[in-house]
Amino acid sequence: PVMGHLAVALDGSVLVFREQREKGVIEVKRSEDGGKSWGEPIEVGKRVKIGGDMSDDGRYQGEHVGWSELANVTVDESTGEIMVFAGSLKPAQVLYRSCDHGKSWRQEQIVIKPDENGWLATTYCCDPGITLRYGEKKGRLLMPAQVFVGSVNKDGSRTYLNKGQNRRYFAKRYSHALYSDDGGKTWTPSAPFPILGTSEPGLVELRDGHIYYNARTHIQSGNKIVGRSEDGGETWVDAHEDDELFDGPPDVYGCKAALARLPYDDRDVLVFSAPGRRDDRHDITVSVSIDGGHSWPLKRLVKQGPGNYTWLAAGRPGTPSENMIYLLANKDWMARFNLSWVLEHQLVSTGDK
Repeated sequence: PVMGHLAVALDGSVLVFREQREKGVIEVKRSEDGGKSWGEPIEVGKRVKIGGDMSDDGRYQGEHVGWSELANVTVDESTGEIMVFAGSLKPAQVLYRSCDHGKSWRQEQIVIKPDENGWLATTYCCDPGITLRYGEKKGRLLMPAQVFVGSVNKDGSRTYLNKGQNRRYFAKRYSHALYSDDGGKTWTPSAPFPILGTSEPGLVELRDGHIYYNARTHIQSGNKIVGRSEDGGETWVDAHEDDELFDGPPDVYGCKAALARLPYDDRDVLVFSAPGRRDDRHDITVSVSIDGGHSWPLKRLVKQGPGNYTWLAAGRPGTPSENMIYLLANKDWMARFNLSWVLEHQLVSTGDK
């Protein structure tokens, strides 16, 4: 499927990104009234050729292989600039940047460094990046990322695989994060997340400065894999399977979920969206944690399917988006709601409707 993406600019403009593959471009639509009305599409940038071997004998074949696709998005909270990444199974060394809340864009070269295993991480199919607000690394840009591990060839080159070779490398793929301390020009990979087989991660910063990390698994049935960083997203600890958050089907290895922190200064309120039942990739449920991800007592069905992958963004205080939560599904629908709406009618369990 062609991916979308979602962000809320510092001025409260709601931005919905979409890859227009037939035109070879990424576009964005903007709403300046909190999501009630939308402007005409604006070109963010053209897709670029990615060098290297991304041959894949799985389900992902076609003209798009070897070309960049819409990857993830981050708003630099220090400057208000918006960055859109380009990538596929490996990253493109470019991003698209806006300095006027998404009205105009320019393409620029960046440097994404290989990780300690020699692989390049991509932000494709990952959640939005964040700007750290606390501690020694305040102002750092931190992006969830994943590595499509394949084979290392005799000449030292690398083949990046998704579902190729009968998913032979699923157990070796992994996720981590990319961080930048120079405004997005250079990106350094963190240590790999300790549990292999993870992908499509999201992350948020908590009030204590720790990074809460949440990822899909490709090698087991069960729940989301979570952990945290205590050093600004450079290393990861306490990695384990969450005891509440389903990692929805249809395959035994789950489905991309979405994660966002609401803009409260006095408590860590997190919102999570995903398919709501183990046997369903369609019905999208939101869950709310008021203790930084330790428990998720509040749940509500947003929409009966189809739903698939989701992305979340929180509105900005003092703007038309204030108090709103925006959810984009990879089946061409979008929802907006607030925390009060979630509290009005909670599901008894994630299996109920």
